[in-house]
Amino acid sequence: MPNKRRIVLAILILAAIIATVFHKKIFPSRNTQKNSLTLYGNIDLREVQIAFHDTGRIQKLLYLEGSPVKKGALMATMDPIRYQDMVDMDQAALEREKIQMINAQRTYLRVQKLAHAKFNSEQKLDDAIEALNAAKASIRQAEAQLALDRRQLVDTKVYAPVDGIVQNRILEPGDMAFPSSPVYTIARSRPLWARVYVEETELGKVHEGMTATITSDSYPGKTYYGYIGYISPTSEFTPKEVQTLHQRTILVYRLRIYLDCPTKELRLGMPVTATIPLVSQGSPPAACQDGTHPEISPHG
Repeated sequence: MPNKRRIVLAILILAAIIATVFHKKIFPSRNTQKNSLTLYGNIDLREVQIAFHDTGRIQKLLYLEGSPVKKGALMATMDPIRYQDMVDMDQAALEREKIQMINAQRTYLRVQKLAHAKFNSEQKLDDAIEALNAAKASIRQAEAQLALDRRQLVDTKVYAPVDGIVQNRILEPGDMAFPSSPVYTIARSRPLWARVYVEETELGKVHEGMTATITSDSYPGKTYYGYIGYISPTSEFTPKEVQTLHQRTILVYRLRIYLDCPTKELRLGMPVTATIPLVSQGSPPAACQDGTHPEISPHG
């Protein structure tokens, strides 16, 4: 009988040990260290869809999916012939209006001299003034039309509005482009931040401006520095991409941890782990690997 009790006691102790280990594996978000806070999330994915301002047939697409782009880079062009013809017609019309104004101005000067010499009536002088003013108005109208059509000609080209990576090339050369039809989807790469979540019970330990370190499974042993730049004012349920069985009903607050030195190693959407020192705040690197200075926190 005592042997059975010992066996039962040993089984209970072993079960308790297994339960403790299992609990730590299932609930990794519970922070056991008092001097730091460990949070989980992803590198935030922010998309920009770009489209032509006018309607036309696409002539060239200069970037493929996965290509990095810089703000202001030419990305696509549409057939400009129709818009170029409109600009040429506007320029010709403007030249005609200028000639008409010159003739009206000369007529006005002649009538004005004859009116002063009492050879012409005041009515003819008024008619000459009206003709000159009408010619000037026609020039302003022609200049406005030329500016509009030049703008449409410029709009046959699409430029990258932000730095980023081409995530999706939606249309191809030969397709018809419309202002409502995006051509590219660009995933923004700057500023680069990690979107992580903190439980309500830990919210009082963090504030904007605190430094943080980011790690990922793709580059074990490598640390990236950043700072908390945003804390959501409203709570939400834990997103499913970072939740465990325990966390499905937990209310959390979203944080943005901005990277001091944006890097191509941390891909958009990549799962990451953020560690926030609570006792002593660490120092960011003096310079980034590319020689540039770290981005400055807006909170000091």
